[in-house]
Amino acid sequence: MNRHLKTMLPLAVSAAVMAGCSDGTSERDARIAELQGQRRTLLLQFSSTQNAIRGIQVRALQEPGVQAAQDTFNARLRAVVQRDDPESVALLDRAEVVGRELQQLSVPVLLQQGQDDPRLGPEERAQLASDLAETERALRPVIDRAFEDRMVVEAFGALSDSVVAAMLRMDPSTQVSMDLMAEIEGQVAEIDAEIASLSGE
Repeated sequence: MNRHLKTMLPLAVSAAVMAGCSDGTSERDARIAELQGQRRTLLLQFSSTQNAIRGIQVRALQEPGVQAAQDTFNARLRAVVQRDDPESVALLDRAEVVGRELQQLSVPVLLQQGQDDPRLGPEERAQLASDLAETERALRPVIDRAFEDRMVVEAFGALSDSVVAAMLRMDPSTQVSMDLMAEIEGQVAEIDAEIASLSGE
């Protein structure tokens, strides 16, 4: 769960586009294209599985103990980004604001009969999700560098453990979904490694 929770914080589904040979007809290019297709399929499956338990995740993130762990992680992550990539702090702020707005929109509200949801409509929500995905893509190399810091890794581990424990207390059946997400992440990591090898990275 530790690895795919990092993906939640995100959150974030993106397709990797790797460079190939100029003629685009080589066996290597064909294999890379095949792998990219497999990766997209797996990421869609990951997103679908995550959406199925998103409500439980949102509720878990509202628990005081989880919020404390999240605050600790955010503070350590920010300190490392400020130290190593100060120009990226604004992106980090944007990701936190949009992510918080989307999380709030995921919480059900009680409406009277005939009363419209006062929150954002489907188009506005989709735009928020798109903004978050774009911001997270820009942040990905920054986050990857930050996770080389031991304190960030430890804080993330504590956050991950607290979220998983809270989710399982609320609904033990979420373990099946989390196991599937971990399995998908492993498959994606294998594909990424092969793509990088074929691309000479």
